Amino acid sequence: MFGYDLENLTGQQRTTVELKAESDFADLPLEEMTVEQQQELATRYNRGPYWENDQAQRYGRDFAHHLDQARNAIR
Repeated sequence: MFGYDLENLTGQQRTTVELKAESDFADLPLEEMTVEQQQELATRYNRGPYWENDQAQRYGRDFAHHLDQARNAIR
């Protein structure tokens, strides 16, 4: 599921899979997700069930704002 071996997930991977499964884009691989979808996933990951509150949405906007910097840093 989502490119992970379900038998050997770390806690963090399991959380990511569960959060993505709750979204409308659960069947999309990361490289096909839009920035907005990645932002929503980051927001869900950061705030869990409270992902729709203002603080969580601010985190998601910050994530999207710094996405290019993060991609450049790992190249």
